[in-house]
Amino acid sequence: MTTTDQPQPSSANATPEATRAPGNGDRPRTPVLADEPEQSPAATRASNAQPALGKPKVALLRGAYLSQFEMQTYEKMLPQIDLEAWLLTINRFPVDLLKVPYRRILSIDEPFARMSGKLGFYFNLFLQATCGLDYLHLGLVNKLRDTDIVHTMETFNAFSHQGLQAKRKHGCKLVTTCWENRPFAAERFAAKRRMKYEVLREADLHIAITERARQCLLAEGADADKVKVIPAGIDTERFHPVGDDPAEQQARLALREKLGVGPDDTMVLSVAALRWEKGIHDLIHAVKRLSLDAEMKHAPIKLVLAGSGPDRENLIALAERIGVGDRVVFTRFDYDEIPHAYRAADFFALASTARPGWLEQFGYVLPEAMASGLPVVATESGSIPEVVGDVGLIVPPSDFLGMATAFKRLVLDPELREDLGHFARAFAERRYDGRVVAERIAQEYHALMER
Repeated sequence: MTTTDQPQPSSANATPEATRAPGNGDRPRTPVLADEPEQSPAATRASNAQPALGKPKVALLRGAYLSQFEMQTYEKMLPQIDLEAWLLTINRFPVDLLKVPYRRILSIDEPFARMSGKLGFYFNLFLQATCGLDYLHLGLVNKLRDTDIVHTMETFNAFSHQGLQAKRKHGCKLVTTCWENRPFAAERFAAKRRMKYEVLREADLHIAITERARQCLLAEGADADKVKVIPAGIDTERFHPVGDDPAEQQARLALREKLGVGPDDTMVLSVAALRWEKGIHDLIHAVKRLSLDAEMKHAPIKLVLAGSGPDRENLIALAERIGVGDRVVFTRFDYDEIPHAYRAADFFALASTARPGWLEQFGYVLPEAMASGLPVVATESGSIPEVVGDVGLIVPPSDFLGMATAFKRLVLDPELREDLGHFARAFAERRYDGRVVAERIAQEYHALMER
């Protein structure tokens, strides 16, 4: 079994279970007053300019899930849009790279979350069950009095309802970004259900990340004219194919060698949390199936699993027990290394499957891999087929035989790999380029201001 010890990339997961980069989220920070603006150094110059006349002033609310990866798209609107994010001091993601100006604000959950993660979880659950006010931002509504647009996340969050309260009190517009792709989700508790449907009805615009998310909003009763599908964006300059650059070619070979991938090996990369719902066990089973295939004897395959999670040791033991320990590499990459990891691979795999209360909503790793010129093999789970489009191979979830067949097809057909890689890059540039996505969102902001 091969394992390496780089830190986990924060971009590996767009879902809340993603872990923070080491050193970013675990150390205590200097307290900041709730109404004291704070900026990362990268944002200082951008925010010094005075807002232009008529420029929309937008407050970005993401609760404890403000992500610098999502904000990389929004920063492309600066300085044409006057953006400010609201950051909880118990935020679950690192924000060291934020260029969008932000201000810290306290949350009702904070005292308990700081005492212990478990206590914070149960207090959060108590709030949901009694009043629905989990992740309530203290004093937020009054602080939004000079805001033109409040842009929040999901219809069912308490901070989304605070955005609605700001709209009612100050007359600002309310926009939600909706990732949830299970209809009638987050309706277990009456208080949250009531707030959810008030936001659903009264928001001025719902931005659905996928068509599946849009269909869920419509099923719940949203006005179709107020729902637009705009996907998440990525940096297609950072994530790009290896090309002919000698330095990148050398870096590719060096990383493959470091991972124990031989010159004749086909490297399959999967960047995902090591949890049951990510289907990592199916990828390992697929490698076992291929090890028994006579046609694959002279086409060695190496599966590189980049991620961390609670099932890591069990998955390592599984690979060893079924005899493919030499074909599976467990590793982690830091933020700077992850683009190189994509460029080192021959194709990408994501084997997500459903579990109660969760479906894959988008998966940033998919457009990142496609922008890197990689063919994609992924499961027909949640919104994955829509995100991949027709530039990848889609197999049923929890189907290791289907996964093995798709792997074999790409391993034995280099021309198909090359063609799919070109198509994937073009698709990512057209649909997921952060500049394209930012322009679409900015257009919606301006349209709201004209109403």
